[in-house]
Amino acid sequence: MEIEKSFRSEDVGVSSGVAVGVGLLQELRPYIRQCGAERRGAWSIKERSLLDYLLIYIEEGRGLFEINGVQYDAEVGDLFCIPPATLHSLDGYVPSMVCPFVHFDLQYREEESHWGFTVPGGMTDLSDVAPLMHPPVSAELSQRLIGKINSYTTRRVGDILRRINDESVRAQPYSQLIMSGLMLEALAEIFRGQDGLSHMNNSHIPLLEDAAEYIRKNSTKKISMNDIADMCFVAPSYFRRLFGHHFGCSPRNYQRRARMIVAKELMLVSGMNLTEIAYEIGYATVHSFSKAFRAEEGLSPSQYRSYGK
Repeated sequence: MEIEKSFRSEDVGVSSGVAVGVGLLQELRPYIRQCGAERRGAWSIKERSLLDYLLIYIEEGRGLFEINGVQYDAEVGDLFCIPPATLHSLDGYVPSMVCPFVHFDLQYREEESHWGFTVPGGMTDLSDVAPLMHPPVSAELSQRLIGKINSYTTRRVGDILRRINDESVRAQPYSQLIMSGLMLEALAEIFRGQDGLSHMNNSHIPLLEDAAEYIRKNSTKKISMNDIADMCFVAPSYFRRLFGHHFGCSPRNYQRRARMIVAKELMLVSGMNLTEIAYEIGYATVHSFSKAFRAEEGLSPSQYRSYGK
């Protein structure tokens, strides 16, 4: 499989922004082996090598990490990934650190993924347990998942690692399935953040993220895209260009998509008729709502509602 197609494949009927990365579904089947998020005082892991992947987010404190011969100052907001068979050492400074972590496989294997062996600090020779080593992945995946992750989404990834740890503590039925799904979400956020915008536009990324959140929260209201452009300190035409580059659609289409999510919820769980739903999510007539719904979903609201019965 060509990795470029994995990251850039597009399916018919799916916008390019949504379709990016669909091909990776053939390669990624994450499995959580171990996780933790406890506060720890000064700590140190001597040079070692792992059988699986390790993702670490620095939530509090500072440390010094060396991964594949490169030293990194580990500070709040940083995210690090250590692939299998990669020499590394980890040190946390006083007074303490909080760094949620996850040991995981990118590809679940029925026999090997359930091993319970924890590689201690100082162990670099894994020849005795070589059959348990995670298999090689594509070159581009390998390049994306090593060392300090340069991404504007690291905080979101950190939040997901917290959710994985919470689910692990709950240990309810299907928790492993939920954790695997969350791991896919974390990987998607990493790749999304790494892609980002061109260097000259990086300063706008946090503002664009805030703008998108504002649109989602106010999707059913009449909002001015010019006002949102002002929030981002750019001209409306430039805002639309930046937004389209970043999210793969115009701000208005993004709002429409958010409205349709609300509409589908109301159609499935409320007793409101289609006219009431149209008005509730900001459309003046049921006709304009139906036209927008069909453009987004490929079927009419009444057809969608019938599927949910």
